[in-house]
This record gives sequence, structure tokens and C-alpha cells, in this order.
Amino acid sequence: MLYRPGSISVTILTCVLAASIASAQPKNVIFMIGDGMGPNQVAAAGMFTGAPMSFESLPYQGLVTTYAANAAITDSAAAATALATGQKVNNSVISLALPGDGSELTTLLEHYQAMGRDTGLVTTTYMTHATPASFGAHETSRYNTTQIAGDYLNQTQPSVLFGGGANGMSVAAAQSAGYNVVTDAAGMLALNTNTETFVSGQFGTTHLPYEVDGLGALPHLSQMTTTALDILDNDPDGFFLMVESGKIDHAGHNNDIIRNIGETIEFSNTVQSVLDWAAGRDDTLVLVTADHETGGLNILADNGPGNYPSVSWSTTGHSAANVPVYAFGAHANFITPLMNNTDFFDLITLAGIPGDLNLDGFVGISDLGIVLGSWNQSAPAAEFRADPTGDGFVGLADLNIVLGNWNAGTPPPPAANIPAPTSAGILLGLGWTLCLRRHTK
Repeated sequence: MLYRPGSISVTILTCVLAASIASAQPKNVIFMIGDGMGPNQVAAAGMFTGAPMSFESLPYQGLVTTYAANAAITDSAAAATALATGQKVNNSVISLALPGDGSELTTLLEHYQAMGRDTGLVTTTYMTHATPASFGAHETSRYNTTQIAGDYLNQTQPSVLFGGGANGMSVAAAQSAGYNVVTDAAGMLALNTNTETFVSGQFGTTHLPYEVDGLGALPHLSQMTTTALDILDNDPDGFFLMVESGKIDHAGHNNDIIRNIGETIEFSNTVQSVLDWAAGRDDTLVLVTADHETGGLNILADNGPGNYPSVSWSTTGHSAANVPVYAFGAHANFITPLMNNTDFFDLITLAGIPGDLNLDGFVGISDLGIVLGSWNQSAPAAEFRADPTGDGFVGLADLNIVLGNWNAGTPPPPAANIPAPTSAGILLGLGWTLCLRRHTK
């Protein structure tokens, strides 16, 4: 039944739609971040291997803007906070409303925990570094590593914490918080992943080594990620996992193309292991992106497979370049050609105003047009959120989400509130839409 203003069915419809939106969230989310990985870092690695990176084959792709609340060029803390919470913050801030009242911003990890799902953080940096911290901690400064470790162990308590050790983390503190601690690859690979519930991998006393230099007794990113998946997928309700390849960024700061490519290749290997795990599933979202670009990398010449490309760098810091995003699975069709790094929280959780398909903070004619423009299509890629129910089909259920929330939010100027369309008007509009499509094929 279509929504009719003033009908007694409004309350029932609102409840039904709220339940539908909650159930439409992906059961499993694997959020993969190549720290410092811009489009040219991806291209350079492909030139060396002679083949595209694994994530370049994913069906939904776009670019992402990365600026911070107080600067055109972001740091990892502000960028990862935007990815984790959907809110812009100042550089160095870890998931707090700054600028603002300083309150804690709910992260994707915490959102999934609130739904009773297991969570994990995996990184090649030390565990309390800015990117993982932004998903599992709340601090005024990324450099508060002891406090970040305390947030992990005593507040958010992810089921899996795999990364470099020390820097606020200790074996004793993790064990006191109920974690089983492993310190090398052998110990991690010997875990009984069917029974483990809380595991802290504290590998070394700083960031993990570069791939091309050898890791010795420490695990590769792909091994940590596979082990984390084997633990988290025991939760029948689903899980959230953030995976960071942090040393792409470090090599970028050093303008080191050899190590930059080595880290990007291992990140690609890690994504492939995740895609192998997710193959055939329709309940899992795999997102691959970056927090920012590092080094201002430019490619001068492709020297063929097995040879490093000729490159130049414009900075030893971060740049304002847009970064790529690649996606597979549930909600992947919400990816658009150009996004902001704050869009991912709503993309995953559908936490914005129900029916606000164009994310302008208001439900009105433009949102209705998005639904009608993709009417009767399956998993449309062309229109952002044309399928707000997430069921893979644009139809009456999606239309009712828009109509059931008509005029919700604040209209962007100079628009004014518009009376909700009648059922007859909607049917007439659908008729025109179908008629136009029939005559333009």
C-alpha cells in the first residue's frame, strides 16, 4: 500500500520501514584502507606486476575527497575519523566532535558492536596508530597512545587487535583485559580460531617491517587478515573488520617507490584473500579505499613488468589528491563516481534520514526522482541510494520510504516544503516514466 497522508497506517509503516532499514545493513563489513594509497600508487604497482591489483576488478568504483575540518590536506587521524564516523574533525583528533562539543563520535566498529556483532582491527602500523585508533578509540590527540590502548582494552574491546606492539600496548594489560596475546606469526597461526574470542596480536615493538625487507618471525598483512576473519566469522550475527596497510604511507613519506609498490602488492594480496572468503555471499560488504594520498606521486614511464616505473614525487607529506574507492557486495551499489570520506558511515548503516536518497538533508522531489529514474531495476549502479531497502530491486518498498518521510529534514534553499504527492499522482508519474522508457528504447 502506498503511503497516504493522514492515514492510520503511517505509524505502522514507519515501524516497518525502520525494521527494514536495520535488517538491510550488511551482515559483515570488511573496511580495507591503503594508508597513503592514491590512484598513482595503484597504477605503479600494476606496472611492476604486469597485472591490475585485485581490487581493480571490483564492480563499483569511484573517487573520494579527503580534506579535514580545519585543513585542505588531512592527516590520518582526521581522515580515518571521517571514514569511521561520517563526521569531519580537525587534524590529529581521534573520533571526537572537534570542532564541536568534544563528545565521542560513534564509530562503525561501535555501531556494529551495539548490534551484538564481533569486531576487529588489523594493521601493519603499531596498534595504537591513528587509523585503527579512529575506529576503536576517542582521544583529543592521535599521540595519546597510552590512552588509545586503554580505550581498546577497557572501552570498545574489539575481539581482534592485530598490529605492531608497544606504543601504549602491553602484554600484561591485554591479558588483564581478557585477551589471549600472541607475539609472532607462529603463535598467531597456531590459534584455534574456532574457539578464540579475544585476541591481541602484539607483533614487535613498533610498525611491522616493509614487505621487501622481510618480516622475519612476524606475520604478513594477508595472514593477519585471514586469521581475523576465521575468528570473527564464528559470530552468527555478523562482524565488522577494519584492515589497514599502513606502510604504503610510510614509503610515500620517504619517496621510496620500491617499498611503496611492495606494500601495495601485499595489500592487493590481502584484498584477494578477503574476496576469496566473501565469494558467493550476498550479506557482506567489502570496501577498499585510502585515507589520503602520500608523496604526490607522478608516474613518468612504465618500464614493463618486473621493472619499477620511473616516477617523481612532489612532497614528502600528504597531498590533497582524491583517492580511489572500490566496492563489492551488499550496499556496494551505493558507491558514486565522486564521494566524500564522510559518506561511508551512512552508506553502510543507512543512518541518515530515511528517504533522503541524495543526502542533501531533506526528503523531497529530487529523492522521488531517484526512485522513479531507476524504477523496476535490479541493483542500479547509476543512482545513489535508489534502493534504500537494500534488497537489490527498486520498487514500491523503496518508494514508500521516500513517501513515508516526505518533507523530513531541512529543505536546502531556495526550496520550500512541497505537499506529499497523492497515490494517483505517483501512479501517474510512474506511468509517464514507464511510457517514456518504452518509447526511448
